[in-house]
Amino acid sequence: MTRGRWVALAALFAASLALQARAELAYAWERIPGFYAAYGFLGCLAIVFVSKWLGKRLLERDERYYERD
Repeated sequence: MTRGRWVALAALFAASLALQARAELAYAWERIPGFYAAYGFLGCLAIVFVSKWLGKRLLERDERYYERD
């Protein structure tokens, strides 16, 4: 991974910790009807799209990969 990606990952981790530290935010979500269903659905969509992107970037080879000399 490049340095920029590590920095972005560290920033996301820090933001996650900051939000978790504010306990009053955790209770605000419980008042929104269907929040956890929507959160789960969006999380699953994120997993699918990120895994497809990673597959394209890391796993997929060129169509003529084995034809090269």
